[in-house]
Amino acid sequence: MVVEDSPTVQMLLVYLLGEDSDIEVIGQASDGLQAVEMAARLRPDLITMDVNMPNMDGLEATRRIMAQTPTAILLVTSHADSQEVKAAFEALKAGALDVMPKPVGLGGEEDDDWERGLVEKVKSLAFVFPGSRKEGL
Repeated sequence: MVVEDSPTVQMLLVYLLGEDSDIEVIGQASDGLQAVEMAARLRPDLITMDVNMPNMDGLEATRRIMAQTPTAILLVTSHADSQEVKAAFEALKAGALDVMPKPVGLGGEEDDDWERGLVEKVKSLAFVFPGSRKEGL
């Protein structure tokens, strides 16, 4: 499941993950409130979670998801400012498994490395929690 408030970044993540035949994106949310509800309903193997979002940020969403429906969470954040970095560390303390930066551009060699890294991380973290769907993200 992809949780991201930027429509452009959300579409990019869904596209990149969907390019891998082993990954199925089963839901998309634009804020933490939607993420909490969808995690309980869809039971994804893994959630990519933005940190800074409207209505409920990724930190609070991570806390609630881990309390209600423990799920592997990969934070995908811009690390743009100290508040976002602090929130990312707090989300890791709350149960998120890893953090990676958002892509800075498209089309360069660095971006290819980022895309491969995203897919590898998602695959390696997707089955951390027993009882996951094992059918898709």
